[in-house]
Amino acid sequence: MMNLFNAVTLKKDFFASIIVFLIAMPLAIGISIACGLPVYSGLIAAVIGGVVVGAFSGNSLQVSGPAAGLILIIVDIIANQGIDKLFFIIFVVGLMQIAFGLFSLGKWFRAISPAIIQGMLAGIGISIFLSQFHIMLDSKPQNSFIANIMDLFTVIYNSVLPFDGSQHHHAAFIGILTIGIIILWNNIPNKKFKLIPAALVAVVAASIMAAYWHFDIHYISLGHNFWSDVKFMSLTNLKYIFDAKILLSALIITFIASAETLLTSNAIDKMCERSKTDYNKEIIAQGIGNSLSGFVGGLPLTGVIVRSAANINADAQTRLSTILHGFWILLFVTFFPQLLNCIPQAALAAILVYTGFKLVDITAAKNLYQLSKGEFIIYMITLVAILFTNLFEGILIGFGAALAKSVFKMLKVNIYVEEDSEKTIVKLSGNIIFLQLPQLIDVFENLPSDKDIYVCAERLHFIDHACVDFIKDWQDAQGTKDYNVEVDWAKIRRTYPNFKWRKFHKD
Repeated sequence: MMNLFNAVTLKKDFFASIIVFLIAMPLAIGISIACGLPVYSGLIAAVIGGVVVGAFSGNSLQVSGPAAGLILIIVDIIANQGIDKLFFIIFVVGLMQIAFGLFSLGKWFRAISPAIIQGMLAGIGISIFLSQFHIMLDSKPQNSFIANIMDLFTVIYNSVLPFDGSQHHHAAFIGILTIGIIILWNNIPNKKFKLIPAALVAVVAASIMAAYWHFDIHYISLGHNFWSDVKFMSLTNLKYIFDAKILLSALIITFIASAETLLTSNAIDKMCERSKTDYNKEIIAQGIGNSLSGFVGGLPLTGVIVRSAANINADAQTRLSTILHGFWILLFVTFFPQLLNCIPQAALAAILVYTGFKLVDITAAKNLYQLSKGEFIIYMITLVAILFTNLFEGILIGFGAALAKSVFKMLKVNIYVEEDSEKTIVKLSGNIIFLQLPQLIDVFENLPSDKDIYVCAERLHFIDHACVDFIKDWQDAQGTKDYNVEVDWAKIRRTYPNFKWRKFHKD
């Protein structure tokens, strides 16, 4: 086992932790603001995700922290149940994850169609893009997808014409500058420059520009003492432990956060040969982190692919890199909180606008379309449902579409009839159950009655009693005809091994 304090690995982990720290800071702050919460909530979650989850994680190279994918749920919970209940819900999420991990249920969170995952990410991406686009222009986002679309053109117009140096114009300039720097920095050929995160370069440049020109726009507002915003969860909230709305909200976050974490873990395992995830251990680690985060007023945690990929690309060797990145955030907010007040909110919103845009993976959508039109339809249904309802209902609708597709394929009678001048061959394949009996009867009763018939079951996976009974009766009824009828009972018997065949049919 690799020595955690080996000089070579220590150097690599130290450098990687700095890179991850520089990426995690602006994202944690931006997600807090997008959720309508104090900056503290995102930053303390990032600290816990690094130090606590990193120490117990089932994947030593994965980085955990607040994720953009949960913004919609958090905003909805705050609007309908309040901030105090939000943190209690996050605390309960942690308890649920610990329980699921202890009962070895971690792998079940991976049982979700890629089409639903991609549709969910695209729906989240579009929603984040629209809401943060308003904030990037120092405007207030609306409460729905349609309202944001309807209001978008007005906001853009006010930020462009007439150009009179208003607050909207300055915010728009900072937002466009931020996105432009991110794109340019990511496309610099020299790999040495890319070691410095594009988001960090963009935020620093935007902050310097805003300070130089004295732009009167919204900035981060943080007091002299970061820890003054600590708000411990009240123990009186325990009375809500059996509240149906609380438990449902907790279950929603548990499912989405756990699925995102384990899918990220799976991606990391493919990216790096050194990575081998213990899924149940990872869920328990996430549970410990979320319970603690909820208790101290932090955002919910997940494993996040952007920070994890940066950790691997920076050649991190052990979990020490993840732990240290959380420690650096802790030191920064404790001793230099005032520096954060120089950051324009428009710059952070611009980072999330870019993040939302990247979540809509056009290549993945094209691959789904080429792979299966049915999977692409599930993708589109999930995406549209999230935009016009909310994240949870959208995912449920996506699941319903995926289930309907599976049931349709399962109930589809796969019977192929081939004829020539001397014989008819009936090929049974897939699964055939009693619900398909009318279709089975229709096919067999319309077979030609002037040539030999052969019923093949080479590709038959399962056939139930009702259908076997019909085929047997149909074969017996053909005994008086002038042509041969052969049924591949050996193959059919293989698909239905528990039936008492000797009493039912004699070969």
